[in-house]
Amino acid sequence: MRIVGPGARVVVAVLLALLVTGCSDAARSAAPTTPATTSATATTVDPSVAAEQYASPTPPSSATMICSDEIRSQVTGALDLDSTPTPQSAWADHVYTCTYAVPMGTLVLAVTVAPSVDAAGAELDALRTQVGATAPEQGFGARAYSAPGGVLVAVKDNLVLTVDATALPDDLGAGHQRRIDVVRLLAAGVFACWTGES
Repeated sequence: MRIVGPGARVVVAVLLALLVTGCSDAARSAAPTTPATTSATATTVDPSVAAEQYASPTPPSSATMICSDEIRSQVTGALDLDSTPTPQSAWADHVYTCTYAVPMGTLVLAVTVAPSVDAAGAELDALRTQVGATAPEQGFGARAYSAPGGVLVAVKDNLVLTVDATALPDDLGAGHQRRIDVVRLLAAGVFACWTGES
């Protein structure tokens, strides 16, 4: 994960402090992995769990956690907001979307639930083409890519995360962060919840 500059250190410190408080147990355990795998980037969801999540009329808790208190607090800290935002959520076509209308614009986090790990990889490739995310990112699931305009897409198991800050200014928070740095921090927070590495 590339985070540079003195302002980035301020936001990293805020995010790490928030992550110390941990993520809910439901968010951490929502996408069970096979016991034989231990690496956060190499885990594989049980095929029956992935199929069940995809077939369900409701999103799995691993998707809804992008609107959770933990992630809301991380958005507050990363953007140096005076109050914690109340996002709007939606679930349609196997995509759970959490839209944060903040004073400086709109931040969107989304999780696409795929029927399998392979299908999630294909979805990641389609999304990265759609948003122009060509720069490889390290530390976010099996594969991740970003676009300098402020969007990151990443895949873990059968879940594809999109963090899109393109509607925000490119000078954010007390540390005057670039959009892409804030996106990386928020994606790191989501993955910390997903992997239980807080």
